[in-house]
Amino acid sequence: MTSLHVPAAGLPEAADDDGLAAWVQPIVALTTGTVAGYEALARFRDRRSSTGDMFERAWALGRGPALEARGLSAALALTGRPRTAYLSVNVSPRAMESEAVRAALDVDLEGIMVEITEAHYVPNNQLQDIAAWLRERGARLGIDDVGTGYAGLERLITLEPDLIKLDRSLVVRLPEDRVSRVMVESLVRFAARSGAAVCAEGIETRELLGVVAELDISYGQGFLLGRPQPAWAIPTREAVGWAAEVHREALNATPRQSLFLDDFVLLERLAERFSEAEELEDVHHAVAAMTQLVGADDVAIDLIEPGTTCVQRLSHRTWDLGPASDVADLPLIRWSLDTRRATQVLATDVHVDVDRLDELPSSYKGLLVVPVITRGDSLGALSFYRRQPVPWSLNQIRLARIGASQLAATLDRLLLRESSR
Repeated sequence: MTSLHVPAAGLPEAADDDGLAAWVQPIVALTTGTVAGYEALARFRDRRSSTGDMFERAWALGRGPALEARGLSAALALTGRPRTAYLSVNVSPRAMESEAVRAALDVDLEGIMVEITEAHYVPNNQLQDIAAWLRERGARLGIDDVGTGYAGLERLITLEPDLIKLDRSLVVRLPEDRVSRVMVESLVRFAARSGAAVCAEGIETRELLGVVAELDISYGQGFLLGRPQPAWAIPTREAVGWAAEVHREALNATPRQSLFLDDFVLLERLAERFSEAEELEDVHHAVAAMTQLVGADDVAIDLIEPGTTCVQRLSHRTWDLGPASDVADLPLIRWSLDTRRATQVLATDVHVDVDRLDELPSSYKGLLVVPVITRGDSLGALSFYRRQPVPWSLNQIRLARIGASQLAATLDRLLLRESSR
């Protein structure tokens, strides 16, 4: 168990007569190890039932809004919060229908993050009204429990949150579940493009902390970084150091063996291999990486002899030239070189010209051709093959063009070196 450094001063001082109190748990910026904020969590003197059960029981008895309002008031009354940290409070849309809850929040909410959470469906227009009302008072908005219940894509689009909090049940699956990682990677990219940040809840082990950091999740929360308590606690240097280590490796250009072979990791490896190529034979390592990046089963390089229409297929494994062909007999490659655009063909496409299908070997069902161009000159083309008739996505085609541009620059550099010897 990781211990916490607790400052001598600055204990929260808000408790109700029946034992309801607001405790806090740190939310840590994983790149720096600093505490970005604290989430206020209700705690009761009677520990025989969980906090969630206490609130559900109150709602069942018709006292839910009153208890929610008291919890919010207790949280907002906390004193001694570090100046650089925000305070996060939770509220559900159904609670916002209560006058008591609205009265508790009808204050200056500058420096407050309101996390919207709900296990029941709420219409979009109601969510939009709640968001506007809270933002008018200076609050920032977060979405809690993303990955469960109704905290899905529709809510992300409707609320345009400042913070996306991944539910613990999703976070704990990340080390072993590839589908969960893919989903989180998408949320991280969505957040980056929409101006939001992502926080992972439930971080309790060093392994999980490393996985979260490697997924480029900005903030973390969990027992490893700090337990809920009646103090403005900060995590130990050891705990935040584990996450910071992942980021230091990235900054120092020493990429680790990653669990996540996403586009950015593969593109980084591709660039490294092209830049490290000293001889023409070295290029095959980069081309192999490009094949993986584009999601192809095989690849071929076709080079044009300068000043001619003759094309020779190059083995990217041995760098041996194969038989020559006239570009006129290769309509896909000719079109790609003439237009300087990528093109693809699938064996299942009933509208494709028969002569174009001739360029598709019988063992493959998909072909993507990308021109290789440097300094305005066409060096040739890259042909990527798939065994299944699955079309290349727009993103994969863009990555193929990036790889082809890097290949062109590398070939230009190496061929100039060869000609100068």
